Amino acid sequence: MLLSNLDLLATAPGGVAKLRELILTLAVQGKLVPQDPADEPAGVLLQKIRAEKDRLIAEGKIKRDKPLAEIAEEEKPFELPQGWEWVRLGDICAYIQRGKGPVYAESSEHRVVSQKCVRWYGLDLAPARFVTPESLSKYEPIRFLQAGDLLWNSTGTGTIGRACLVPVEHDNAGLVADSHVTVVRPVQISSWFLWRWIQSPYVQSEIEGSASGTTNQIELNTSTVVNHLVPLPPLAEQSRIVTRVEALMRL
Repeated sequence: MLLSNLDLLATAPGGVAKLRELILTLAVQGKLVPQDPADEPAGVLLQKIRAEKDRLIAEGKIKRDKPLAEIAEEEKPFELPQGWEWVRLGDICAYIQRGKGPVYAESSEHRVVSQKCVRWYGLDLAPARFVTPESLSKYEPIRFLQAGDLLWNSTGTGTIGRACLVPVEHDNAGLVADSHVTVVRPVQISSWFLWRWIQSPYVQSEIEGSASGTTNQIELNTSTVVNHLVPLPPLAEQSRIVTRVEALMRL
């Protein structure tokens, strides 16, 4: 049905934007690709995520996070397909933290990712400023960006809510985020699926309401990000959804 009306929808006034929203809405609801009963359910995936986080804690690589509140029925924005689970973002991530303000330099080997660098089309390092080696020496290893990290703008009208992923070519390249960008590091799930969820109308329409602060400088607090609800499909279905969304977006 969607494909047969693609041209008609796309050529309507504002059609392309509405079509993208529709694709993302169907994707995150589990209505874009069929479910496969053979897929390992999200509940089993959650057990694996918890085990991996426990291993990282035991090795001293991450800190033990505080238990998050149970998800109440009234919090859930829609019903999920069989095999999916509602989770809080903090439960499926090893690290969620705002960056910090560095000491800037005219030039160096290391750059700081600002909200200007975080674009929907990807990470743009052209506006990135440099950081002094002395300042960088005080950063914990966990603060350096890794491939698959989701960068989420957390400050300012017009830029708040925008997100992108750190690509493979910038894995452990000495990049850090500034204090206006939240770094979200998922565990054993598709970063691309998570990015598409953040991009969906469900999340973007709620950003203004959940942000706090004055109208001139609104903030998406770290606690809000940690407690953010995510619909978690089985891992295999995450991959199918991402592939299907990419194909439809190209069309």
